[in-house]
Amino acid sequence: MLIAGVGDLVVMKRLLHVRRPPADSLLPVLMEADYVVGNLEVPLTSVDNPQRDDIVLRGDPALIPDVAALGIDAVSVANNHCGDHGWVALRGMADDLRRSGVTPLGIGDNLEEALAPVVRQVSGTGVALVTATCVALEQYLATEDRPGMAGVRITTSYEPDEGRLAWEPATPPRIHTVVKPEDEARLLAAVSRARRLAPAVVAVVHWGVSWADRPEGYQRELGRKLVESGACAVLGCHSHTVQGVEVHRGAPIFYGLGSFVFGYEGPLAARMPRDSAVALLDVEPSGRVTRARLLLGRLDGDGEPVRAHPERAALLAEIVARNSAGWGAPTQLEGDTLTIGSLGGAHG
Repeated sequence: MLIAGVGDLVVMKRLLHVRRPPADSLLPVLMEADYVVGNLEVPLTSVDNPQRDDIVLRGDPALIPDVAALGIDAVSVANNHCGDHGWVALRGMADDLRRSGVTPLGIGDNLEEALAPVVRQVSGTGVALVTATCVALEQYLATEDRPGMAGVRITTSYEPDEGRLAWEPATPPRIHTVVKPEDEARLLAAVSRARRLAPAVVAVVHWGVSWADRPEGYQRELGRKLVESGACAVLGCHSHTVQGVEVHRGAPIFYGLGSFVFGYEGPLAARMPRDSAVALLDVEPSGRVTRARLLLGRLDGDGEPVRAHPERAALLAEIVARNSAGWGAPTQLEGDTLTIGSLGGAHG
C-alpha cells in the first residue's frame, strides 16, 4: 500500500493544471498512490463572517471539486485558518467535501468527536487517521460541549541568551515550548485507540512556526510520543517549509511538507517559500512502513507544484539535512527524491 502526504493546500483560485498537468507536474504522483492526505488551509465557503482582525482567508466553495480532482482522499481542516468564518462555515465546507468524495479530518461537534480516528480500508489494510492542530485561535477549538477543531495547546517561554547578547546585539532568545499535558494525553489516547482499530495509524499534525525551516522543541517531543503511542508515520504541516525528517522506532516523522498549492495573493505572499514536497510511504499489512521517500518540488508561477530541478533538489536536501543536524534520519538523494533511511524498527 502506498500512502502519500502533502502539505498546505491554500486553494483560493481555480487550479489550472489539475486536469491536464504539464510534464513536470507533481500532481500525477498523487494518482499513483492508494491513499492521499493533505491539509486544506482555506475555508471554501460562501459564508462571510470574519472571526479575526488580521489575515482572514476565504475561497469560493466552487473550488471544492478542484480539491477533489487533485486525487486527495482526506484533508485536515484543523488549522489556523479553516475557522476564519466560524463553525457554521466550517461545518458546511466539511459537508461539501464529503459530497465531493474528500474526507474532512480533525473537527467535530465536540472534542471527543474531533479527535476520533477516521478508519478506512485501503488496498485491504486498515488505515486510521488522527488529526489535530497546535496552531489556532482558542475559539476555533472544540471542547467537551462546543464544536470545533481537535486542538493541542502549547505554552511558550523565552530565555535571553545573555552570554551571546554581550557581544552580538539582537541575538534571539532561547525559546521553550511545552505541550499542555491534558491536551497531549487526549491526543495520544486517540492514537492508541486508533492502533486498536487499524494496523496502520497516520497522525496528521498542524504545528510549528510559519517560514521556519527547523521544527520547534515541542514538535519533536510530540512527534516521538505519537509514534510511541502507535503511529506508523507522522505528517506535519503549517510552516510552508520543508522541515527535517526524523525516524523514531522505525516510523518516519515528516515535520513540514511545505506548500502543495498556494493561491494566496495577499500582502504576505512574497514572503512565502516556494518549496513543495510529497511524502511517499510504502506500508505493509502489519502497518509497518517499509520504505519512505520525500519527493521534492517547488511551486510554479501559478502556485501549483512541479518537480524540483536537480540543483534545487540538491539545495532542498541540504536544507533538510542542515536543519535536522544531530537527529535527522539519514537520507540519500536520487534526482528529486530523498530516500529516508533507518526504517525497519518495531511498530506499535
